Amino acid sequence: MNIGSKIRFHRQKRNLTQEELSKGIISVSYLSKLENNQVTPSDDIIELLCERLGVSSLQSDGQKLNQLLEKWNHSLLWKNLQEAESYHEQIKRQLEDTDDLTPQLYYQILCVRFQLIHSNLDRARNNLVHIHAHYKELSDTLRFYYHKYKGNYYYLLQQYEKARAELKEAETYYVLGSVVNEEERADLYYLFSLVLTRLNVYRLAIYYGEKSLSIFQGVYFQKRCAEVHLLLGICYRRIRYSEEALKHYEWANFISMSINYNSLNSMVEQNLGYLKSVMNKSEEAILHYLRSIELKESDVEGKLNSILALVKEYFKLNQFNQVRYWLPEGLKLCSRDVFPDKYYQLTYYHYALNDFPDGFEHFMKEHTLPYFKENGEQLLYAEYSKFFGQYYQGVRKYKNAAFHLKEANSIYEEMLSL
Repeated sequence: MNIGSKIRFHRQKRNLTQEELSKGIISVSYLSKLENNQVTPSDDIIELLCERLGVSSLQSDGQKLNQLLEKWNHSLLWKNLQEAESYHEQIKRQLEDTDDLTPQLYYQILCVRFQLIHSNLDRARNNLVHIHAHYKELSDTLRFYYHKYKGNYYYLLQQYEKARAELKEAETYYVLGSVVNEEERADLYYLFSLVLTRLNVYRLAIYYGEKSLSIFQGVYFQKRCAEVHLLLGICYRRIRYSEEALKHYEWANFISMSINYNSLNSMVEQNLGYLKSVMNKSEEAILHYLRSIELKESDVEGKLNSILALVKEYFKLNQFNQVRYWLPEGLKLCSRDVFPDKYYQLTYYHYALNDFPDGFEHFMKEHTLPYFKENGEQLLYAEYSKFFGQYYQGVRKYKNAAFHLKEANSIYEEMLSL
């Protein structure tokens, strides 16, 4: 890293203006050129600037610190959080003794990963903004990490197109930076697969998921293998490859049970229920949903998903007593402000259970369908447009029925073409 870049880094770190740092040593214009690596200062100037910056040297060796940062990064990747915390404390102490810009920037990039793991999106955003100000000082390897974690950040914000663009940049810099860590590449591909699944690009999501799985299997990262199997099962189910989906779900179930990964096990049971429902094996689907509820414990949203699925399955079987039992259980957990998508779906079944009383059409036209459409919930918009169309057929409003059934069919056709 060039001397000028280091000077700018330490000046900004100490909240000094160029005028404050240069006063009595060099001109502001010379400092500006120095910070942009356009001139080479004398040793005397460097010594005076270091003294004002409060650093002993700008030429220290950060190799040992970089090795410690790599260990911290590895612990974060494997979610060994206790080990990661130990490395973090060592790193913070050593950072005080180094004036090398590279480990400082690497540390801040890894802080983004640390903050994302702990769901601190505000601090992650602030770090990303700070790192971006030093982007031209980043090596290709650090740019790989920067774009990868920025993609992860956008994924958590549900800004999936932005996430996809950042991960594509990370994929480029993985090659340019000659990153040798295969686990990082697997993690990148897994993130790619997650984002593409959210964008309904299932075949490409499967491509990246399979590549990710192959690497994770090679390093015996069982927890992540289970997660990828689940993701692949979801993708195959959505493109209607039921047997392939079942194979991945069963592997995810086996691995998650063997390592006591209960939170994932509950999601696998949930998705096995969906699959068995699609395969018209309703009784098996119901057993999976009930098992999922047992495993979810304090996961309110997860429990709500399973209850909603149970309501749908029991309604399909005309087991209305079971619907009457589970429907209030679900509605207690949601509202128009809390898990609104679940609220609108469960409320539809409340109307359906009571033979569509007054207010149903207004509820669908003014609230349910607009909510799904405005929030990008295409599949839900299609599903409930179909239900609304079928309702209109039943009351012989055929023009309205044709409109809503056409809306649903156009979305289903688009999904199948992806």
